[in-house]
Amino acid sequence: MTRASAMTIAGVLAATALAMPLHASHADDEGRRSATRVTREASPPLAASSGTESPFSDNLEILAEDLIRGQANVTIVGDSVNTFGNTNSMFKGYLLAWQPHRWRQIHTAVSTSSNATGAWLQISGSGNYMLLRPGEGVGDFEPFAGTHTWLMRVLWGDGWTGRALSAGFNELSWVFDSGMLRDADGNQRFLHTEDTYRHRAMIVAGTDPMFRSTWTVRSRNSSNGNSWHTYLPNTPFNPTPEPGLCWFDDMLEGSTAGEGHQGTALYSDNQGAFGPEERIGLCGTVITNQSLDQGLGLTYIGKGGWRAENHRYPFGHPDVPIINSATIYPGSYSNEALRRHFLAHETTHVMIWIGTNNSGIDANFPERTIEDMREILIRYREVHESARLENPALPPIKFLLIAPYASAINPFFQAYALGLRTLAGGDTAVVDLDGIVRDQIGEWDQWNTDLLLDSTHPNVEGAKFFASRIWRELINAAGPTADLNRDGVVDGADFG
Repeated sequence: MTRASAMTIAGVLAATALAMPLHASHADDEGRRSATRVTREASPPLAASSGTESPFSDNLEILAEDLIRGQANVTIVGDSVNTFGNTNSMFKGYLLAWQPHRWRQIHTAVSTSSNATGAWLQISGSGNYMLLRPGEGVGDFEPFAGTHTWLMRVLWGDGWTGRALSAGFNELSWVFDSGMLRDADGNQRFLHTEDTYRHRAMIVAGTDPMFRSTWTVRSRNSSNGNSWHTYLPNTPFNPTPEPGLCWFDDMLEGSTAGEGHQGTALYSDNQGAFGPEERIGLCGTVITNQSLDQGLGLTYIGKGGWRAENHRYPFGHPDVPIINSATIYPGSYSNEALRRHFLAHETTHVMIWIGTNNSGIDANFPERTIEDMREILIRYREVHESARLENPALPPIKFLLIAPYASAINPFFQAYALGLRTLAGGDTAVVDLDGIVRDQIGEWDQWNTDLLLDSTHPNVEGAKFFASRIWRELINAAGPTADLNRDGVVDGADFG
């Protein structure tokens, strides 16, 4: 890299930091949390956007204000660039760089306990806790395959008893890089208020006796110590006959005290030891602030190594690509798994960022990946409509397509971005992240060693840089977002 190129990247990164709202120190937050409360007023009506057109996005006005104002539960559809489990994934960038009007919902990983991605995970006992990818089975025991949309842990073990899993938000994440989950005014209220929080403990199970579907549920808020604040023995999760995602909602008052782990645990206190054939899929906890009438939520679908076709075709389809990862498996999920995902997370918006893995096999035919994307949109619309029949409160779905930054000197990425932009319109918006990166810091060989770990996956600075660029496009499309209630005045009312 030339010295001029390095200076350009350094300047752009510095500008990124200056563009973000100023934060008080972590210590300053402590005094503010106890005094800060969120006003429970109805959301003001949305006014017409005064946003500006961008050469790198299309139709963004249909959803920009939803995300900026925090009126969206977003499901990210991706591969290893975005996945929860990678400590330097884009998901970390969203938690650090996205600053909506309010944060309201988070679903963290069961793959690892990481302050970087905010995940808290504890498992115990002598059982086996295999990480199961969507579309993957466990040996000769296949009922889990295709029933879920993201990584889960499958527990089994003859004679096992104890705590199956504790999952939620990691206390250490609060001090990571000056804090995560910041609101638009720089405050960090989510999970640190006395509001009512819904802890949605999720499992994959069916009515067959081979599935353990009754558990002791324990939950806790951020107060110091290891005590549980609720204890609910013999709690049924009420699965359907066909195995799939099911959940139990534990309502818990939050706290402004302490910075302990927050989440829910499943124990086998009163149900006895596991039998030799007994199984359970453990999917973690979705924590939602029920006291807010609006706020942004994030969750994820997908796994590392996936191509666009892994999301296009449902489980069992003959064209599902085989993923050669730690194991060889057909990465996919059923339409029913997708429907339950939408219901569990109350998904309103889907952000699709895939295609990097297609740049090898489809490098000379980016139109194939565009066709996959078109079919994914059709599939997701149909499944979301079926979820709305069960929960009419869900609004019609909206899509944000991201043209990925390059992971090599490869014409695929520019051609793919151009093709994606032809899909914009109606319920679909597009951000050309590849074009933004090329415009600001040049070709891949000019910046990859600064922003990427391995030529593909972002490091910390890369995650924040890419996330901030997407967020800036949304802000520009929504208009001057400091005036969040659109009354023409920037004051405390804009921040609740």
